[in-house]
Amino acid sequence: MSTQHNLFLKQRGAAFVTGLIFLMILTLLGITVAKMATIEERMSGNMRDRMIAMQAAEMALRYAEQHIRDNDPTTNNPKAVEGIEEFDTTCTSGLCYYGAGVAAPLVSATTTYCTPLCPFSYAEGTVFRTDGVDYTAPELPAGVPLPTYLIEGIQKIPPGGSLRFYYRITVRAQGVKAGTVVWLQEVFRP
Repeated sequence: MSTQHNLFLKQRGAAFVTGLIFLMILTLLGITVAKMATIEERMSGNMRDRMIAMQAAEMALRYAEQHIRDNDPTTNNPKAVEGIEEFDTTCTSGLCYYGAGVAAPLVSATTTYCTPLCPFSYAEGTVFRTDGVDYTAPELPAGVPLPTYLIEGIQKIPPGGSLRFYYRITVRAQGVKAGTVVWLQEVFRP
């Protein structure tokens, strides 16, 4: 009996220390999991906001293409952009032309050449017609400002060809957060 009593005396506090170590490990693991969940939630929120801005920019790009093709979004009347007659170096009303053989400015035209009417804004609910089908510019989610676009006219004569007009469309769209901004640019030939 005295042998068994001595075994209990030698194990004083061993279970307690072991339990504390396991409890500390579980606590650290719980804190790490909570931090990871918070970071993943922020990442998914930022990704969602970026996707909203990208979708708004894509909508504005299609809208600007339609504007060039056969519609004036500000009046909703069929009025195609013909050549570069309405374009000038100050980008009046969002239509920019810098001259034959002159390169576009290095700084974005939206900051250097625009008048107060420039660039155009996407207008929700505008109806435009393509190939006999009416389309309506969709409404953006709440809190998303309207995207804007700028159209730069380019005239080129390809080798052995006749004068052609191209249009560089630059779109700026923002997500719900002011820091989420997407710029898209394309060269469009109607």
